[in-house]
This record gives sequence, C-alpha cells and structure tokens, in this order.
Amino acid sequence: MTDKTDTLSGEARLKSRRNSLWRFCAMGSGIAAVVGLVTGYAGGHYENGTLPAWGLFAAWLVAVASFAWFTWEYFRRVDELDVLDNLWCCLFSLYFYMVAFPSWWLFHDLGLAPEVNHVAIYLATLGIGAIVYIARKLGLR
Repeated sequence: MTDKTDTLSGEARLKSRRNSLWRFCAMGSGIAAVVGLVTGYAGGHYENGTLPAWGLFAAWLVAVASFAWFTWEYFRRVDELDVLDNLWCCLFSLYFYMVAFPSWWLFHDLGLAPEVNHVAIYLATLGIGAIVYIARKLGLR
C-alpha cells in the first residue's frame, strides 16, 4: 500500500511558480526604484559639489550590479519559453535600434531631421521590445 502524500497537481505547481516569479519581479522593481532614487540623489549631490566623484561611481556600480543580479536570477527562474520570448524581444529591439539611430543621424547630417534625440530612441527601443514581448505572450508568433 502506498502512502498518500500531499503533492500539488501540475496546474497548482505552475500557478505557484508563476506567483513566485511575479513576487520576484515586484521585489526587483522595488529594489530598482530605490537604487534609482539613490543614484539620482547621489547625482544631485555630485552636481552641488557635496559628493565626490567616487561616491557617484559607487552608486552607479550598485545600480549596475543590482541590474545584473536581477537579470541573472530572472533567467534562472524562467522556463525555456520565457527565455525564447525574451530573446525575440531583445532581437527586435536591437534591430530597431540598429536602424533607427543611424537613420536619424544620417537624416540629421543631410539637414532633413533635427538633432538625434537619444531619449526618444531609447524609449522607442523599449517600446518595441515591450510590444514584441506582449505579442509573444499573447501567442502571436
């Protein structure tokens, strides 16, 4: 006779795993907000002359290390389909950037466009990535 154990069904395990991933992402977003605020605060103090350059570099290093750690942990926690969706998202974003930046630069040099707006290209690149990622998640492959 076998003992009855309290094991979760496949659907329950998937739900638990997804909830854990959402909690992890929420925690990462919270940490990113705090690190961003601290880095911005440090930048303001550097501009005022009350923080030496090494303090600003230290804040920047914490921000980059936090981002790298979150990325590493995120990819350890997701399955191969999530990785594939992220790869497509990054590929489309990179292709967009590789076309948008030199095109705008070319048209500016020819006098047909204003000076390159790096923030606009950065935000558009993030937007393209988000659109592709959402499309992949909706099954539009």
